[in-house]
Amino acid sequence: MSTVLPRVQVALEPSTYAILERVSRAEGASLSHVVASLVQTSLELSEDLALAQVGEARLRSFRRDDALTTDALVAWNRKRHAKR
Repeated sequence: MSTVLPRVQVALEPSTYAILERVSRAEGASLSHVVASLVQTSLELSEDLALAQVGEARLRSFRRDDALTTDALVAWNRKRHAKR
């Protein structure tokens, strides 16, 4: 099956290639599909880690005294929408 998706060529250690072949056979999927799926999963995990780090930094800098109450936030939001 041909595709118009961008392609990439990568050199792998023989042991890594052998593992990918075994996974490919076990899943009944092409080697290309297995590698693409693993790359996509890796990118998603990297993004999750980066977002978690941002969240942790925000928690460390959070000061309850500066936080808005729910009522204040609702009032602010109503005022903002009333201006439209």
